[in-house]
Amino acid sequence: MNAGSSFFQRASAAFRRYPFLPKALVIVTISGGGLAASTQTNLLGTAYADAGEGEVKRKKVVVLGTGWAGMSFLKTLKDPSYDVQIVSPRNFFVFTPLLPSVTVGTVEARSVVEPIRKIVRGKKFDVQFKEAECYKIDTDKKKVHCRSSQESSLGRSAEEFSVDYDYLVIAMGARSNTFNTPGVVEHAHFLKEIEDAKKIRRNVIDCFERANLPSVPEEEKKRLLNFVVVGGGPAGVEFAAELHDLVTEDLFKLYPHLKEYVNITLLEAGDNILNMFDKRITAFAEEKFKRDGINLKTGSMVVKVSDREITTKEQSTGKTVAIPYGMVVWSTGIGTRPVVTDFMKQIGQTNRRVLATDEWLRVEGCTDIYALGDCATINQRTVMEDIAAIFSKADKNNSGTLKVEDFKEVIHDISERYPQIEIYLKKNQMKGFADLLGSAEDGIEINIEKFKKLLSEVDLQMKTLPATAQVAAQQGAYLADCFNRMEICEKNPEGPIRFRGTGQHRFRPFRYKHLGQFAPLGGEQAAAQLPGDWVSIGQSTQWLWYSVYASKSVSWRTRISVVTDWVRRFTFGRDSSRI
Repeated sequence: MNAGSSFFQRASAAFRRYPFLPKALVIVTISGGGLAASTQTNLLGTAYADAGEGEVKRKKVVVLGTGWAGMSFLKTLKDPSYDVQIVSPRNFFVFTPLLPSVTVGTVEARSVVEPIRKIVRGKKFDVQFKEAECYKIDTDKKKVHCRSSQESSLGRSAEEFSVDYDYLVIAMGARSNTFNTPGVVEHAHFLKEIEDAKKIRRNVIDCFERANLPSVPEEEKKRLLNFVVVGGGPAGVEFAAELHDLVTEDLFKLYPHLKEYVNITLLEAGDNILNMFDKRITAFAEEKFKRDGINLKTGSMVVKVSDREITTKEQSTGKTVAIPYGMVVWSTGIGTRPVVTDFMKQIGQTNRRVLATDEWLRVEGCTDIYALGDCATINQRTVMEDIAAIFSKADKNNSGTLKVEDFKEVIHDISERYPQIEIYLKKNQMKGFADLLGSAEDGIEINIEKFKKLLSEVDLQMKTLPATAQVAAQQGAYLADCFNRMEICEKNPEGPIRFRGTGQHRFRPFRYKHLGQFAPLGGEQAAAQLPGDWVSIGQSTQWLWYSVYASKSVSWRTRISVVTDWVRRFTFGRDSSRI
């Protein structure tokens, strides 16, 4: 019996060490002249839980945030050797691209959210969620200090606690950037969270109901029904378009006598709206807004917001203009959350806008902390940092000079390591570095100094990744894949500079793949800029937008709910109830 017990102990230890073995195994031993059979079950769930001193323990992964980056990381993570703790002030994920639709009732709020516990349900490892906000990260003790989002029903202050981690994933997103403009926080609406969208929806109806009262003078009606949108990016433009559709398609039918007082103003500090899109899309959007009667004011920088007026400075004339308003929606970019700012000071990343990470999404200066999404940016390696190594690998005969044919042999590996080189080649419609260095027929040979001069222009092509859901989702999936193969990553996460004959990367660095972007412009028209410089504008593009956004919803419940909302809106119009 002792021999059998010893065997079972060794077998259990094996399962604890290798959790990828099957969940059920029948072990048959011969003990005392008889057969003894036992079924080992649920080993994935109990082996680590019962591990004693000296046994292999699960590593603790703490995820801060349930936005696009955090959700994508959690959905893709599969390795059962982790204990995962999620800390976030909201217990759900929001499909943020549809928030402008929520503000006007085209889509209901519950149709774009999914409880985070449902997303991680069924995982083969322990996942716990704490509805709380992280207010401090202690890298020395490897703890995150949190404060509960739920205040005690007895009136006591919110509960505070700490969570230990082996690996920390910071995916806290960002807050709206006010650029320290006076009055914005007190008087403007933002469009970052589901609660923001619901407040905007109620406020729009409030403005119409107040203007409808018989005692309100005409000037006050004009003020109440002047809706100002600050920011000509995708979110601001889409909200202005959605608001215009709500007013013209639904509210004018309910408040016909208020039609002459309604005005929508879009303020943009730059020369054009949708600057990140192709110029054809920008021109079409501006022309459409003028046709629709949306008051588009470019070159207008907001300098102050009061409870009744928004003050702008016109760049063309230098004059200040006061615009009375009923509601202001602020959509002008992102800013860093205070806890991230404090953490950056703690690790020596001062004078930065967001956390800096390497190409493997690890926070620079930290070994076990990763950051992704809007709260971080990849500090890509510049070509000039490794110019000597690149030159020496291409210069096979150590002649001190370089011919084109030598460099062409390593161009693929170099482009993979330095994405700005590939961008440079595509932008200049080059097939290879021969165009940069000179043709092979010319027999040009260059030394390292000329080589530096040629490549210095390439580093200028480096760009920070945009703060979009698409980037955050790809980073979350990439990091989870990295964690699924963490043993490889820990041995040599980046490896040597990848040249043929000198070794390979143990794990590829993160590379963003742009899949295109949409700009809904109202009136069942949208614009799309897809890979390959393909631009599409019109009603067919709007239907493509419907298809893509429905398919990208996080669950079948939200997909069906969103499509149902669209059908309801087409059939019955938008609901104008103040709820």
